[in-house]
Amino acid sequence: PISTDPPTPTPEPILTASGARMLYVPGGLFRMGDEEGERDERPSHIVNLDPYYIDETEVTNGQYAQCVEAGVCTPPSRNNPTTHPAYYGDPAYDDYPMVFINWRQADAFCEWRGARLPSEAEWEMAAGFDPEQVVIFRYPWGDAFDGTKLNFCDKNCPGGDTAWDDGHKDTAPVGSYPDGRSPIGAYDMSGNVMEWVNDWYDSRYYENSTDINPMGPPEGEIKSLRGGSWLSPADEVHVSARGSFDPAVVQANLGFRCAMTAP
Repeated sequence: PISTDPPTPTPEPILTASGARMLYVPGGLFRMGDEEGERDERPSHIVNLDPYYIDETEVTNGQYAQCVEAGVCTPPSRNNPTTHPAYYGDPAYDDYPMVFINWRQADAFCEWRGARLPSEAEWEMAAGFDPEQVVIFRYPWGDAFDGTKLNFCDKNCPGGDTAWDDGHKDTAPVGSYPDGRSPIGAYDMSGNVMEWVNDWYDSRYYENSTDINPMGPPEGEIKSLRGGSWLSPADEVHVSARGSFDPAVVQANLGFRCAMTAP
């Protein structure tokens, strides 16, 4: 018999104490990686994720400052370098993404919030998977690149793509590109700042990763990054693109967002 029960509504976004909105991601099956991508994006493979929440935007200066004021987080390692300021500590830039913090600082902030850093798989699903169409896109907004929908290395960036002008020379306030949102509604999954995720990085991990809630290698020396940044060329901002850094690294184009397993 056909059920007459109404469909289960999608849970509403969660508003955290720090002011961040977390979006519900239903999980399920999706194809991770890209057979036409770089070596570390192959092979593409099906993974199955439990439902979870992920931040609607990258963590901002204003949100991170609350954790510093609580005595849990430490200030950014560099705040006013000559070329690319972090803008941290200036109320006019409270809605800019937090940068110049390392993986451990990002992890500590998420833990303070009762959350965690997302896995690579969770990040990629939130960046490009449309649960209604059951399809994964190459970019958060679709399969064709559009330099007006993200903050990347355009004409304002040294050596950048002069065909596009995204309006910012470095970081932009989070959520500045509403047309570039992912299908679940997350902002800046391509561009603005690269994002720390929880996984250790292994360029060959996809060859033998588990297909249920993959969390990356059990140990390693460098951490995975996702999303590209204002300093990234167009060929490094698709949702399956992978990067990596030593967890102690801090940069002007490197931030993060948090995730949380759904109760």
